[in-house]
Amino acid sequence: MKEKFEVIEIENQMMKLKVNRSSGCHSCSASGGCGTGILAKYFDHYSVFNKPLQNGVSIGDLVTLEISSKELFYRAFQLYMLPLLALFTGGLLGDVVYPEHEAGQIALAFIGFSASILLVKYFVK
Repeated sequence: MKEKFEVIEIENQMMKLKVNRSSGCHSCSASGGCGTGILAKYFDHYSVFNKPLQNGVSIGDLVTLEISSKELFYRAFQLYMLPLLALFTGGLLGDVVYPEHEAGQIALAFIGFSASILLVKYFVK
């Protein structure tokens, strides 16, 4: 998968890149009923992140970056499936630890989900 990014800032041998997110959501006929389309209306339509500076790049240039399909699948698994698996694992652990207390099961499921979100946010780059 290839995507074009705009260089918006260069500082300390790092370039700050901006890319438009959900560009296909505006042309899709299901955008009114799709979760991504609905959420895109309320949040920024772009992402900003840093990459090492490439030779000959200046502010305003478009840079093309590519990610392999294997890497894309792996990252999608980390972002979507790990939190769900942690939610279910926490719920099952709660069933073992608190077999008679539904609130304890729900609390452990929520703790597992929240912990996985934090791990994904801070350790998956």
